[in-house]
Amino acid sequence: MDTQPAGGQHPRPTPRVVVGILRAVRGWLIAVTGGVLLFGCYLGVSAETDPGRQLPYFVSGGLGGLALVFLGSALLVADQIDAAAKARGRLDRQVDDLHTLIVAAASAPAPATPTTVADPAAGGQDDGGLFAVPAGRTYHRRTCEMIASKPAQPVDSAQIAARGLTPCTICEPKPAA
Repeated sequence: MDTQPAGGQHPRPTPRVVVGILRAVRGWLIAVTGGVLLFGCYLGVSAETDPGRQLPYFVSGGLGGLALVFLGSALLVADQIDAAAKARGRLDRQVDDLHTLIVAAASAPAPATPTTVADPAAGGQDDGGLFAVPAGRTYHRRTCEMIASKPAQPVDSAQIAARGLTPCTICEPKPAA
């Protein structure tokens, strides 16, 4: 944000949008003024047939108008370049912040997730017990990948029959006797 004095008080922030609009209006106003001078030059030159009388119109209106059009265009382009540079700076800061967060997350230890089913990689043995997720429709072995991170609970043959559970097609548990 830019700052501007406010009636002898401390400088107060001016929103970027207002500053951007004022800069754009400034550039367009200068360019349009140059266009008006060029049009006046054209009207003055076209009304005179003597080249000696056309020269003052050309010098004052033509060259001045052309200079103002170029100046207004240059201001508009400079404002666009400045806005792009500021946006690039903001983007660079956001990328740096994101990189810092990713590095911090990658170096942080993974939180332990409690599971009710033994993890086969942790040395869990398949003792023939059957497990099912409370809202599930299949039953599994203790070491099945499908229930590794889910809150599975042990089930017996009566619960399997009552809930209408079917065997998992991945771990292919033996039907409860």
